[in-house]
Amino acid sequence: MYRTLNILPLRIVRYSDKTSLLSAFSRELGTISFAIPAGNGPSAARRRALLSILTPLEVEASIRPGRDVHSFKEPRALLALHLVHTDPVRASLAMFIAEALLPILRQNEGDALIFDYIVNAMARLNDKSVATANFHIAFLVGLASLLGIAPDSGDFCRGKVFDMVDARFRAAAPLHGRSLSPEESAAAERLMRMTWNNMARFRFSPGQRNEVLNRILEYYTIHHANLSTLKSPEILHSLLS
Repeated sequence: MYRTLNILPLRIVRYSDKTSLLSAFSRELGTISFAIPAGNGPSAARRRALLSILTPLEVEASIRPGRDVHSFKEPRALLALHLVHTDPVRASLAMFIAEALLPILRQNEGDALIFDYIVNAMARLNDKSVATANFHIAFLVGLASLLGIAPDSGDFCRGKVFDMVDARFRAAAPLHGRSLSPEESAAAERLMRMTWNNMARFRFSPGQRNEVLNRILEYYTIHHANLSTLKSPEILHSLLS
């Protein structure tokens, strides 16, 4: 049966000479896969442009119970992301977000709040007045709250260390060794207050920004999904240095 879905393309891989597989996140059903025609003709080029990563789309999807892969009719773009797809830095940020979302949302069965959060993020990224240096960091900080893995900063005070495993501040470093130094912990507590509105006020050197991202990815890996093998952070490191 056909059902109207709002989707965000995350990845397209070639499956055969005639077919590609689209991995997407839908507002209604969560993670979902579609078979789409492959090819090099004008219609295929138009379809590929519409299916650019993280472009919010509305599709009439043929959902067949018991199937892992579905299909849909011609998609309709809900938001044009011209700047995201033409600016190298913004395109790389979108690539990073999509790559991170694949494991983060792998078992998701549909979450309107997360879907709307991603759409809002992409609209911001498409706004030329929005600074990009800390965008990916702010995205992950905000997403952690929606996933229910945001750290507890209520008992923070100077000198305490942040326990990465228990996601809270302690008076002394835990025995498992996965904690931050007092200086890093103070910086982490400030980072927990980052929002879209204040992210430009956080000043990092390129090396500091890379370390912040690496620590956030480590935190996600501990608490939600393995983000240790992402390839796109290396691209960001070079573009944002």
